Amino acid sequence: MKLKTLKPLYLGGMTVVEGRSFETGEQHGRELVQKGYAALDESEDEVIVTLDDEPAVATTALTSDGVNQNLSLDTTGKVKKATKKAD
Repeated sequence: MKLKTLKPLYLGGMTVVEGRSFETGEQHGRELVQKGYAALDESEDEVIVTLDDEPAVATTALTSDGVNQNLSLDTTGKVKKATKKAD
């Protein structure tokens, strides 16, 4: 699915600035359009990044909230709460 960024996005290991074309899978593309991060691109502009359909290792964004809540990722990349050690 060919899209154009509406906001700067970190895709495929690089930051793609507003107005640049990129390709991604259908589901990921629909999510980006729904969230307002991208729009369908029917232009002849060169594609800057082409993303594979394979999910990344970590499918959840790491934010300061996750760090503050002592969260970690399991082997499938899903978030799990870390267990507290007894004092």
